[in-house]
Amino acid sequence: MITKIVLENFMAHEHTELELGPGVNALTGPNNTGKSAIVEGLRCVATNPVPKHYIRHGAKEARVTLEVENGTRVVWVRKKRSSGYELWHPGAEEPEEYWKFGRKPPEDVLKVMRLDLVELETGGEVDVHVGNQREPVFLLNQPGSNAAAFFAASTESAHLLAMQNTLKRRTQDAKRRERELEARLAEIEGEMDRFSPLPNIGVEVETAQELESAAIRLQNEIPKLENVISSEKNLTDNLTIRQASASVLKAITPAPQLQDISGLCHMITQLNQVEKTKQRVEIAAGKLADLTEAPKTYDAVRLATVCGQLQALERGLDSTRKRQAVTADLVEPPVPENTAHLSALIDEIVTLTYRGKRGARWEDALQNVVEPPEITPPGHLQALLGEIHTVISQQQVAEGNLRGLENQLDQLKNAISDRVNALGYCPTCGADMNAEDFLDRRHRHDA
Repeated sequence: MITKIVLENFMAHEHTELELGPGVNALTGPNNTGKSAIVEGLRCVATNPVPKHYIRHGAKEARVTLEVENGTRVVWVRKKRSSGYELWHPGAEEPEEYWKFGRKPPEDVLKVMRLDLVELETGGEVDVHVGNQREPVFLLNQPGSNAAAFFAASTESAHLLAMQNTLKRRTQDAKRRERELEARLAEIEGEMDRFSPLPNIGVEVETAQELESAAIRLQNEIPKLENVISSEKNLTDNLTIRQASASVLKAITPAPQLQDISGLCHMITQLNQVEKTKQRVEIAAGKLADLTEAPKTYDAVRLATVCGQLQALERGLDSTRKRQAVTADLVEPPVPENTAHLSALIDEIVTLTYRGKRGARWEDALQNVVEPPEITPPGHLQALLGEIHTVISQQQVAEGNLRGLENQLDQLKNAISDRVNALGYCPTCGADMNAEDFLDRRHRHDA
């Protein structure tokens, strides 16, 4: 007896646990709350169906766990590409896993669940444990032969009928085999009559073998004779060639004396080096022909000085900010006495000191300063920057609108997926339907 059902990421159930009591258990509630999904979970564990729409939207796998009264748990796991079972025995630390076992659940799982389908004599199957909500009348909406086969399967007569049919089939097969063997025997006897002239053929074959041996011996001697003839021809040709060469060499005068050509070789080497140098120069000249003159450079000493001053000011500003952050939590100082005159005097001294140092720095910096370069009016650049800022603003607005539309689209997809997964089938035609097929418009009803 099943005592507990657990659904994880199965259809509309993210995680649902049901404790079943002894006897009859009734599950009630409004429509579209997942009652049918629990029945489908029992059917999946019992029959291991093919469709993968049982996986909840956004999950990687669906799990249905059934626990029986002895503590054994059967877990049906459905992934996108395959399905399998986990069998947990009481006290076991690791489950027995079953994968790649075909369509029918493993025998160990069926033995624990005892939810097998009833096999009929006609070859069909009837589920007497889990009913179909779209077929509420049991057996009455099927042909009469199925009902008769079902009731026959519940008695011993089914076994007798099956044995009778098996015996009849085996008898027919044996008679058919006997007729085939008799026909084959007649064919063999007819073929044996065709071999009556074999003795005469044997004598002729022996004579032919002797002639073949003589022909092979003569054929083996032919290459040797061909080699002798070929050697004789080659020797005759060589003799003719040598005689012609001797007659020609008699009329040849002695060769002139060769002079030293080391200087000529050195000169040829130098000419080759000069030619290679010329080619490199021509290539370099061709590449440098398109170059323009280098732009005029200006003295940037003053600019470097100003940059250094700005960097020094930035470091001072950072130091001041850090000092301010450290002293931000300090309590207010006590009220001092009237020191306005002294404070003004100190401020004036500090101001004059900074002015003197700044004047000295300016004097040192201005000694090497050259005339500033001519500044081009930045009107065109300012207009271009304005256009860039306008385009960036428009792009930001468009991106904001796009993000809003994408969020709305995701919300609609999630709502549609939840609704379709809750239904589980098409309300128009009754066929199985999942959110992916519905959103891709693959589930249609053409007029």
